[in-house]
Amino acid sequence: MPIGVLQMMTGGTEQQYEQIGEKMFGVRSSDFSSAEAPDGLIMHSAGPTPDGWYVYDIWASQPHFDRFVQERLMPALQELGAPPGAQPQVFEIHNLVVTEAARAT
Repeated sequence: MPIGVLQMMTGGTEQQYEQIGEKMFGVRSSDFSSAEAPDGLIMHSAGPTPDGWYVYDIWASQPHFDRFVQERLMPALQELGAPPGAQPQVFEIHNLVVTEAARAT
C-alpha cells in the first residue's frame, strides 16, 4: 500500500537539504532525475516553510521507505554530522491520481 511521508525540519535550510541530497545521490537536488530515484519512490517534493524546510514523498510501501532510511538517509546524516530530526509523519494513501502534467516533468 502506498504511503505519504511528511518530514518537517524546523530551522532546516535549502543548503542543508542540498548537502544531504549530494551525500545520498552524488548530485544536487536540482540535477536529480528519476534515474537516481531509490526503489519504491513514486514522488518527491521539498521546499521552504515559514520556519524551515519540508520534504514530502510518496512511497510504494512502508518497507520501501524504511529501506531508504536505513541504507541512504541515515548514513548521509551521520556522515554530515546532522541530527536525525523529528519523526516523519506517515499517511496511508487511499487514492493516488497521477496526471499527464506530472508525467511530463
